[in-house]
Amino acid sequence: MRLQTKQTKQTEQTEQTEYASSQHAASSGARRDGGFTLPELLIVVVLSGTLMAVIASAISVMLRVTPQAEARLAESKDITFLQTWIPIDLATAINSYDDPVDADVKAKLAANPPNISYNSTLPGGNVLTLVVPNGATGELEIIVYRYVDGGNDNWQLVRYRISDPGCTGVATAHCEDGEIESSSPVGVAHELPSPPAGWVPGDPVDFAFQVIARNQAALRPVGEDVTVFFDSGNTFRTGGAGLSAEQDLTPNDPVTLPDPTAPPSRCGGRIALVIDTSGSVPINHGGIPTEQAAVGFIDAFVGTPTEFSINGFDREGYGMVPDTGATGVARYSLNGQRAPFVSVLENTAEVQQMRDRITALDDLDGAWPGGGAAITARDPNGDRIMWDQIGSGTNWEDGIYSVFFDGATGQPYNSFQPDLVVFITDGQPSLVRNADGTPGGANGRTATDRAAAVANAGRSQGARVIGVMVGNAANNATYRGYLQDVVGGTVWNGSVAPDGTINVGNAVAADFFSGAFADLGGVLRSIMIAECGGTVTVRKSIDGAPGTNTGRWNYSTETGDQVLDTGAASSITFDFSFEGNQIVREVLIREEARAGYSFVRGDCQVGGVPVPESDIVQSPDGTPGVAIQLSPDEAVSCVMVSTPES
Repeated sequence: MRLQTKQTKQTEQTEQTEYASSQHAASSGARRDGGFTLPELLIVVVLSGTLMAVIASAISVMLRVTPQAEARLAESKDITFLQTWIPIDLATAINSYDDPVDADVKAKLAANPPNISYNSTLPGGNVLTLVVPNGATGELEIIVYRYVDGGNDNWQLVRYRISDPGCTGVATAHCEDGEIESSSPVGVAHELPSPPAGWVPGDPVDFAFQVIARNQAALRPVGEDVTVFFDSGNTFRTGGAGLSAEQDLTPNDPVTLPDPTAPPSRCGGRIALVIDTSGSVPINHGGIPTEQAAVGFIDAFVGTPTEFSINGFDREGYGMVPDTGATGVARYSLNGQRAPFVSVLENTAEVQQMRDRITALDDLDGAWPGGGAAITARDPNGDRIMWDQIGSGTNWEDGIYSVFFDGATGQPYNSFQPDLVVFITDGQPSLVRNADGTPGGANGRTATDRAAAVANAGRSQGARVIGVMVGNAANNATYRGYLQDVVGGTVWNGSVAPDGTINVGNAVAADFFSGAFADLGGVLRSIMIAECGGTVTVRKSIDGAPGTNTGRWNYSTETGDQVLDTGAASSITFDFSFEGNQIVREVLIREEARAGYSFVRGDCQVGGVPVPESDIVQSPDGTPGVAIQLSPDEAVSCVMVSTPES
């Protein structure tokens, strides 16, 4: 009984303990249902704030990235279409007549020109017109790319394929009975920029679409590069074999200019001429030929939208200006500064100063006393313009450096860099440029490598650098190799005949040119032809006063049309190609009649010299403008003169 009683008591105690625990738990749960404690609330607030910040940041990133991603995706789609259509159209466009099929096409185009035209009125502005044969039928069709507003200021590039162009169902020389013109559009690009203020259909569309000839003046075109500009600022480039056969297509809209709109000219930009003035030039009878060739090079560009900077190098590089400076030498006052660029659009006093600075070099060919001679022997007339201008030696690196970099600050000239550098030398380099700008001795290999590094830096800023090796060095394999290491390995395959006849060869693509001193003028002439040969630059004048803002003037040629906006530009330039051995062709520059003005004449020059009267016809067939006999090595400049009507 005692044992049973003891167990019973233990059981009762256990039950009481469990009951008390359950009552305590119940009591505690009841208190939590009443709300958070202050520490718990603070923890919740902190966590919630952190989460909201993370979520807000993520949403912000999504909002920023989504339009960019959509734009990139849209541009990617445009690029796919551009790559699908344009290269094929350019590759199949009629631009040469070497085989029987092309000869047949040419005959069709030449019969009763222009017999390839279209009647459709197409929207927007023309950017590219091509004549192509239909692969299935062989019949000629027209491909037209136009800049079109798709609505809500959404500008697009649309490709129109025009079959049976000009046909109305009636049989003609190029249409069969029942053939009727039809056109089919395809949207090619949709992310193009909107036009600038004042733009109207018929104006150039070079802010969104550019066509530039690849060959830049071998005597016939070999292809074009097409650049499309997107609204984002990105660009896309493609290309193909050729444009159309340069037929003057019938205008499809009386308020616009005839198609096709002329592509931008290759002629113009900044050219830095860098001349070796070391004593070895006059020693080898190269002084006078070098001066004459350099001046002739400048003269050939006069009247074109080109700017020149004339520089020299011997012991150091320098700007060739008639400023004696503090050091008593005729260079730019501060060592290593480039001569300023001077426009040759007009034959101004500044242009003559460039010529004079070159020809002021003393004629000491064959009688050069050497770099160690007294300065009175090296500079007999005392003007401090002489060979070995800064001192004896050949410093390729500093000569190139001073064109691209400010010698005082070491900084690049940035947006004022040359487009083309023509570097003339007669031997190997013997000096380099020290960190402080002073010259230091080096062997030919080291000096070449240093010059090559600077030339590469210049090319990285968008310049083309070409080299001309003259004199005895032109036949020295080592020296030729050194200069090719600096400028590039594409060797000019043209030539200069004893009678002065020039074979341009691959001047448009060559990096390295060479020849005797007597040939230097012809070598430089070939470079000029590659840059501006076969071009006509047009300016506008009212009563003989060019350069004033008289608004917009429309000009047309067989290769296309351009607008000269005198408020924004001084000139426009048209390029013309030459077939085979063609040495002259007639080109017609028409000026569209403008209310309130009467066309008087075109004053045309070549290299600053008036075009002979026998080579120009004023207002042919009563049309305002000029007809010019143009050669492939000429850059003609014409000032179109009008007078206000009373």
